[in-house]
Amino acid sequence: MWTEKESEEYCSGITRLQTLAQLSETTPSPTHQEAEQPATKAKAGVMFPPPGGLCQAQLREECPHLASTSPASTTLSEVVLNSSVPPSPRLTQLLEGLNQPGDSGNPPHPPQWLDRELFDRGRKFYHQYLFSLCFSELLSLLMNFSFSRSLRTLIYTGRSDTPKKALKRYFSTMLHVIKWFTGDVWAPEDSAHEDILSIRYTHNKLAKGFNSSPTCNEKVRNISVSERGHEEPSNSLNKVIRQDLQRVAEDKLYLENDKPIVYMSQLDMALTQYSFMGLIVTHPEKMGAGAATEEELAGLIHFWRGLGWLLGIDDKYNLCSGSVKETKELCLEVERLIAIPSLAVVDWDYEHMAASLITGIGYIIPILSYPAMFRYLAYTINFPIPAFVSRMSYSHSFQYWVMRMTFALILLLPWLALHFSNAFRTLIIIVQKSDKLK
Repeated sequence: MWTEKESEEYCSGITRLQTLAQLSETTPSPTHQEAEQPATKAKAGVMFPPPGGLCQAQLREECPHLASTSPASTTLSEVVLNSSVPPSPRLTQLLEGLNQPGDSGNPPHPPQWLDRELFDRGRKFYHQYLFSLCFSELLSLLMNFSFSRSLRTLIYTGRSDTPKKALKRYFSTMLHVIKWFTGDVWAPEDSAHEDILSIRYTHNKLAKGFNSSPTCNEKVRNISVSERGHEEPSNSLNKVIRQDLQRVAEDKLYLENDKPIVYMSQLDMALTQYSFMGLIVTHPEKMGAGAATEEELAGLIHFWRGLGWLLGIDDKYNLCSGSVKETKELCLEVERLIAIPSLAVVDWDYEHMAASLITGIGYIIPILSYPAMFRYLAYTINFPIPAFVSRMSYSHSFQYWVMRMTFALILLLPWLALHFSNAFRTLIIIVQKSDKLK
């Protein structure tokens, strides 16, 4: 629990964090404006409450339509409706965060379990494997977009539905993460500390908007890219993906029912953690980190456990609260029971947003394309897509094999990982100085 003095000090910093968050946001679209309006009028204390879960309690008090999704009603039977492989106890615990608002009220101070030496080892991991981590994060987003709960919020905000906007958004996200591992997120005087708390404030602000009323909740649930003028072409690939994965479409965990959805929940936050470290932990050899030691992976996991704490994730829903073995097993289970079955039912909304992201990043890394990246994802987490591959052009197939050869070469010559990371740092500087982000 916070002391009274700590609570006062933290609340006094909210104004600065609000300013940082406002500076980092682009001008919202009309629907985005509707989502943010209630949050703009709310007091800062609602966004960053004292500990003890008041953020969740206050959200439910101000959003009474979410009463039917109270923690007590979030049972495994509501989530697991049709899966031949029952989830493990750890994944079951994670799934119970489905209807828990995303900020648990963690104080912005080091928790008792924090191991600073291990945390700093995770920061060093980023220096060594920056290229691999950024690639894996990009690839993971192709999975994350298949989670309809997450995808709808992205479509609704209107900040990443074109290649140009997607490039700006995800390049900005990468710069935030770089700031977190180069700075000291635990030191109040460090800009990295302010930065991560500004992101936490923005998450709270958006979540409050998405969940503010039954009307807004329903608008987010029913949003589509076609409403933004992105009509599906005749040569789209989502039908081919569904054809390839139809056998696993029925074997999934259903993360929604007819009740109001708690957007940006504790589960959503945990799945976002996976996007930043999951593929590196589960498939390091395919991500260019095959030489990473058990201790280095433990540092990466602990690093994201700490960041999850600062972003408001309750420790029991924190994807990174176990050992390397436990975290790897949990991430593999997320892939098998949530990600692959979700990919089996993707539609045009998914394809448009995923293609916009990869096309946008392709402006600065021309070797990337959506078909090549999706095939590399299938190769990485091991699901067959023969019909999809048969539809790929020669240039997209060439791009895919360049990726395969690049990471095979890094696996053979591990010292190349640092050289690729240094080259990637140079690219970041060049992009920042160019007009590609304007």
